Amino acid sequence: MKYLYAYPELCTGCRECSIACSLTKFGECNPKKAAINIVRDEFERFEYPIICMQCEDAQCQKFCPQNAYGKEDEVIKWDKNKCIKCRFCVTVCPYSAITVMDGEIIKCDLCGGDPKCVKVCSTNAIRYEEETHELADKRKTLAKKLLGKE
Repeated sequence: MKYLYAYPELCTGCRECSIACSLTKFGECNPKKAAINIVRDEFERFEYPIICMQCEDAQCQKFCPQNAYGKEDEVIKWDKNKCIKCRFCVTVCPYSAITVMDGEIIKCDLCGGDPKCVKVCSTNAIRYEEETHELADKRKTLAKKLLGKE
């Protein structure tokens, strides 16, 4: 299975990935309408992309009262037709990878296996790679860091 992997040490905070995402999904260059967000840590002086981790035990899927989230080919996908826009998924996502803009739920679906964010990232800070033991450990380490558990 291929996943998105973030390499925060390479991220410059340019937001090319967010713009590509919003352009692909909504037809407009608006980083606020992207399924990938860049977070700035003013104290540590770095920026890094927040991406959906496609969790094994996905909280969005587990707690959605309408079962609007399903797993298809190991990708957690949101079903607009089942969603009542209660935004509970936004609340329970431990990585803040699901957002809402103009009443629209925004969550990464890996662009059907061809993520546009990867194609435009000039520093290679976001990669779409086949999971290995090393990459799985990296993803879990980053997840713990984001959750403040490391």
